[in-house]
Amino acid sequence: MKRCAYAIAVLAALATMLAQQTPEEPTVTFQTETKLVLLPFRILHGKDYVTEIQKSSVTFLEDGKPREFSIFDTPGAEGRLPIEIVLLFDANPKIENLWDPKDAFRFIPQWTEELSQAILQSNPGQNQPEVRISVYRCAGQELYRIALPTTNPHVVTAAFHSILDTSSREIAATALRLKLPPSRGRVTTGPFTDQYVTSYFISAEQRGWPMEAAIGLLNEVSKAQDRVARVMVMFSEGIGATTTVPEDAGNQALDLGIPMYPIATNYKDHIQPNTYPRNHFRMQEFKALGKMTGGRASEVPSVDAAAMRKILETVIRDVRVQYVAGFVPLQETGPSSITLRSDSTRNRWGKSRGESGGPSTRTGRRFWTRLELESSYERAGALAARAVHRNDGAEAAAIQADVGA
Repeated sequence: MKRCAYAIAVLAALATMLAQQTPEEPTVTFQTETKLVLLPFRILHGKDYVTEIQKSSVTFLEDGKPREFSIFDTPGAEGRLPIEIVLLFDANPKIENLWDPKDAFRFIPQWTEELSQAILQSNPGQNQPEVRISVYRCAGQELYRIALPTTNPHVVTAAFHSILDTSSREIAATALRLKLPPSRGRVTTGPFTDQYVTSYFISAEQRGWPMEAAIGLLNEVSKAQDRVARVMVMFSEGIGATTTVPEDAGNQALDLGIPMYPIATNYKDHIQPNTYPRNHFRMQEFKALGKMTGGRASEVPSVDAAAMRKILETVIRDVRVQYVAGFVPLQETGPSSITLRSDSTRNRWGKSRGESGGPSTRTGRRFWTRLELESSYERAGALAARAVHRNDGAEAAAIQADVGA
């Protein structure tokens, strides 16, 4: 009986201690571990996308060993993977003459439910994937969730209208405190130097942490381990108050198989190489994320409703013609090389609409499809992709992505 009373007393004391502890603010971590690996890629024949390749005509090797796909989603398949467009808006407060989110994001008051419906339900043909949109914003050192993935036009419209709403308690409750990646720090005040990554730059003390927000959001949306063709569209100048570089976010995107579409919102075109060279350098590095991860990049002084619609339609069009190969690595540390081979004898193309490619109707000679892997699984080092072009009667075209140590 005494033992029972003692145990109850100990439990009560522990409960009191726990109740008195202040709960920690949620933070974004920089984990890279993932079980299901997705490899989104597109196939070009000249200037045209090839959408007819089937799973049976593609061989998958991991470290030279044949593997089965967990997922092989093709543009023409039934029951395609849903498309999730993750939107991230840099809503850092106004910086006189350099940045004004209200003016940069002009689409917010212009956006209507009809526009949301047009984007979400734009299915011109059969077997088109479902489109979902999630909305986030970052400001200062925090990331906020405005809307989870949804197919509801009303929810998307309301989320767009709330991007710059700082009075919403519901949005404030979703705040995630951002952390610096390893070996990165803050940009400190001081003289301008030629080391643009670490040098002080004009407005540095007023900038937020957009690159950390991108990394954190990539991790956040990938936690679900769901079967979704996911892309991130980020609206920002890409200019942060830290030494974190866009390549840090790009490596994370490659690791998680999420193409990025950086939209550089160069407010009033103020950021030019001859006026703000260090700011301009950061913005150009941000734009490079598109090519690095298999997305696209653009630069605009502001985004109105027409521009937003065009951006979203472009992203959806790109994802609709992409393939997604998914697998679970044999080793926890991940493979050192991934190879996809397409047996071109099983795929005969009609005349190409592009400038090159397609079997010539005059000579009967075949040109081999270029297989372009636009983003890939990565564990360390830079992505090295080699495309093999064959037009000498060979029976296969291959691309291999090697991960450097």
